[in-house]
Amino acid sequence: MVQKVKSLIQLLIQNVLGYRNYLYVFSIYRVLRYQWFKDDADFKFFLELTQSNNPSTIIDAGANVGYTSVIFAKHHPTYHIISYEPVSLLSKIIEKVVAYFGLKNITVKQLALGNNLGEVAIKTPIVAGVKKQGLSFVDFAVDREDETMFNGYLTEQVKMVSIDEDLLQTTLPPVVGIKVDVENFEYFVLQGAQKIIKKYRPVVMAELWGNDRKIACIELMQHFDYQVKVIVNHQLVPYTQQNSLNYFFVPNSQ
Repeated sequence: MVQKVKSLIQLLIQNVLGYRNYLYVFSIYRVLRYQWFKDDADFKFFLELTQSNNPSTIIDAGANVGYTSVIFAKHHPTYHIISYEPVSLLSKIIEKVVAYFGLKNITVKQLALGNNLGEVAIKTPIVAGVKKQGLSFVDFAVDREDETMFNGYLTEQVKMVSIDEDLLQTTLPPVVGIKVDVENFEYFVLQGAQKIIKKYRPVVMAELWGNDRKIACIELMQHFDYQVKVIVNHQLVPYTQQNSLNYFFVPNSQ
């Protein structure tokens, strides 16, 4: 019932404002809400774990409408935030939101991330008339149980790269954090970032669904000598099979 009411409100706002304006306003709202209330524990711990006295880099893999990148950039004004978002409209929204807040430390890249190079389809689901930009996914090796809910898609072809291929040959401050939220494609993104992870030992925050790919991500990061942690009762604790959506991978040297 709650989800139906939420979708109805989204549909009303999208129809009144138009989809593009809805995305723009929503992103600004999410930034301001976090600034005012600090109501997202995942962001709070990620920002604390990535704190450094030196210029650094944070990679935002799956930036959506950009509020995560903006929150990171405002909290770490000396950092360089690299914001990856494959959906062309969403990447334009990010640029517009970045300009609204007058930030100069965010680079927006309209690229899909994975473990190889190529072209892939990116799909934004439509549910009961509502465009669900937060559920946009790479249409490759899809493994999602909610597809029966979708009535259609906005689809486009985009370039896919790996983080290693895109960044290893560039000069950038040390990577201290990677946030990954790519709708069950996280394992492939982390596979494509192995050299960056080994080189810089960044903190990684990943949204992982409860399936075999979550297990694969955990095993991959443990192989790199990382601890796995989750938030329980507002505390960051070792992962011992608790239910969670976001997982923190912290290098054992930290």
